[in-house]
Amino acid sequence: MKISTRIPCIAVVVMLAALSDCASAQPVAAEAAPSSATGTKAAASDVKAARAANRKLAHRVENALARTRGLNSARIIVTVRGGHVTLSGAVNYNKQITFAVEAARKVEGVIDVDNRIRVSGASL
Repeated sequence: MKISTRIPCIAVVVMLAALSDCASAQPVAAEAAPSSATGTKAAASDVKAARAANRKLAHRVENALARTRGLNSARIIVTVRGGHVTLSGAVNYNKQITFAVEAARKVEGVIDVDNRIRVSGASL
């Protein structure tokens, strides 16, 4: 009879040991979840900051174009991505394209300017 009582005791000890391993493993996974959520929030915050910086730079370029003599910037669209400025749209004269590109390049924070402006209306 001693053997039959020892088997259930051994089984209980093995089960408790297995459960204690599972219990100690759970907090590690639970602790990892907040850090990934924090990383996601940080990445979203970085994206928002980049978009805000792009909008701010685009606004500064638009203001520079509006202040440029000899340039009608009403039909010029400014797009910015990471300091790279794209100018698109139309102007009346070829010289206005040069004015627009030069004005955009002078704005602080502009890395390069991609000119996609076309001449429409009065030509050269």
